[in-house]
Amino acid sequence: MRRIFASTVLCIVLAFFIPNAQAQIAATRSTEMTRAAAKIMVVPYNKQDENIQTVLDNNPAIRTAVSKVKEAFDQRGWSTVDFVANLRAAQANAAFTADRQATFKSDLLSGSGADFYVQVDVQNSTDDAGTNITLNVTAFETHSGASFSNQTASSGRFATNDVEKLIIKAFEKMQEEFMNNLMVKTDEIRDIGRALVIHFNLDENCKIDFDAELDGGSFLNEAIEEWISANAFRGRANLAGIVENKMIFDEVRIPLFDQETDKPYNPNKFANEIIRFLKSKNLTATRNVKGQSLFVTIK
Repeated sequence: MRRIFASTVLCIVLAFFIPNAQAQIAATRSTEMTRAAAKIMVVPYNKQDENIQTVLDNNPAIRTAVSKVKEAFDQRGWSTVDFVANLRAAQANAAFTADRQATFKSDLLSGSGADFYVQVDVQNSTDDAGTNITLNVTAFETHSGASFSNQTASSGRFATNDVEKLIIKAFEKMQEEFMNNLMVKTDEIRDIGRALVIHFNLDENCKIDFDAELDGGSFLNEAIEEWISANAFRGRANLAGIVENKMIFDEVRIPLFDQETDKPYNPNKFANEIIRFLKSKNLTATRNVKGQSLFVTIK
């Protein structure tokens, strides 16, 4: 009788908790998708002197690892940027040249619009006992290069040549902790904004300089600095320096979402606001947006 009663109670408890557990899982996924508004690019590890295309061509394991890690982010609702597609586009545009090997990967990242990138490295060890895959993944903030999440895991040695299955096995061991650490960082980005670098340049035919006095008595450099400080997300901006024809802010934070509409906010929208501000000062300007860098040229 006690067993029947206990079984009945257990069924009632499960009936209550399972729907709630499912609801909690759904809520967690929703929260993660909100956090994942920041963009991520998954890239292969390569040494400084290594051609990144050669790394991909000669190492099928690392191609598979990049694909599987990206797929994991996609399945959980994260916004990803396809590294291979961006690489092919750069090659088609003749941007992938021998003299740019040293900076090509960083240029590709900075121009991708990715807030973070996840670097993937694969070590393959095979002997008579079987094959073992060691997978290392590290997440970096694209703007600063700061590392904030790193995990290493091994598949264990198996008598198989199916590298894809071993990569998946290794990644499954670290996936939850790695992505949870990443969500903490995206929470931080939501709190302080995404970082931009803004270059103000004077056109070679420009008749004024940054010390030119505007209507109202302020200098051009003062007006720009005050506007940036007032419009940066939560006032987070830093002026790196001013020279004769250039003014650089090495960090200006903008929100992930428009504060009024709650729609995604991007660097181009902030650039448009800068152009409108300069126009209000009777100045003509053009702008170029490259990933997280804005280039404003005052005519």
